[in-house]
Amino acid sequence: MISIIGAGPVGCYLAYLLAKSGEKVSVFEEHSEIGKPVQCTGIVTSAITELIKPDKKFVINTIKRFKVFSPDENFIEFKLENPNLILDRTKFDKYLARLATKAGAKFYLKKKFVDYKEPYVILDKEISKKTDILVGADGPQSKVAKATGLYGKRKFVIGLQARIKTKLRDKNAVEFYLNKHYFGWLVPESKSIARVGIVAKYNIHPHFKEFMRMIKKKHSYKTICYQSGLIPVYDSLLKTSKNNVYLVGDAACQVKPTSYGGIIQGMMAARELSKAILENKNYEFLWKKSIGKDLTYGSLIRRMMDNFSNEDYNELLKVVNKRHIKKIIEKEDRDFPSKIIFKVLTKEPGLIKFARKII
Repeated sequence: MISIIGAGPVGCYLAYLLAKSGEKVSVFEEHSEIGKPVQCTGIVTSAITELIKPDKKFVINTIKRFKVFSPDENFIEFKLENPNLILDRTKFDKYLARLATKAGAKFYLKKKFVDYKEPYVILDKEISKKTDILVGADGPQSKVAKATGLYGKRKFVIGLQARIKTKLRDKNAVEFYLNKHYFGWLVPESKSIARVGIVAKYNIHPHFKEFMRMIKKKHSYKTICYQSGLIPVYDSLLKTSKNNVYLVGDAACQVKPTSYGGIIQGMMAARELSKAILENKNYEFLWKKSIGKDLTYGSLIRRMMDNFSNEDYNELLKVVNKRHIKKIIEKEDRDFPSKIIFKVLTKEPGLIKFARKII
């Protein structure tokens, strides 16, 4: 028996992979409905197609372009060779859960993980379930990690976004905003609804208010709702397995350091965890071989960005706004910076001067 704590996209995807291979899988979710509450921007690159076939049941928009704005409000527009997809996260999670259920996995809602006393998973209301393998797919502040000594000294940033009603000129273009205090975005769901928000280490609320004032100058809007949550910072030294216990996704801090997205990274790690369980292989080795290099490169880029001033960002966009650089960025998937960084530096050695900010 394999017990997965958390029915987010990573937990559901892992359940599907294991169940379709004949394993007995139980998924325990503390909320009453899969896919809620939503704490995600829901934009994924074309890399998602290597994991699961996109379906109109959960894909609500297609992104063909993205604009990157510097603090001085200049911007560069990139045309994507491989379009990005905007997901309805609730529908996406439920879709993966249905796949897992059809494959034979069993889901238990309103079941809160409390502790692990090998071989028993302890749930609230003094319910215990015997298990052979325990997987924590239960988010940034993983209770599985805490209960099994795998939590470590993890760090977090905060994400805060609003769903707004507005009029967009181009529903197929995402906007990214660079600033020394935060990373911001405007992600269209349709011509009339967008997800607008920021990630910041500190002072999230004043930075968010400042950001939304800037957005209002460009897009008159009405707020539909707010969404927020902690986002773990990737740590290559964090242990993600111990005996028969494994962590995956946000619970393992397998999050892209540059923009703090984690759907694809978590699902890729889930794929490697399924191999480790089914083929009795080393999980740490497999997931680090699959995504570790790109997460490490991403960490270096993030360290550099964290040390940037607004003037550095303004200058960076001027350097990047060259046809030969844009072509590389438009062609390659930003989920894999290892495929981009050396090509860009080879074409534009002047970018190396920004690397001093890593130190």
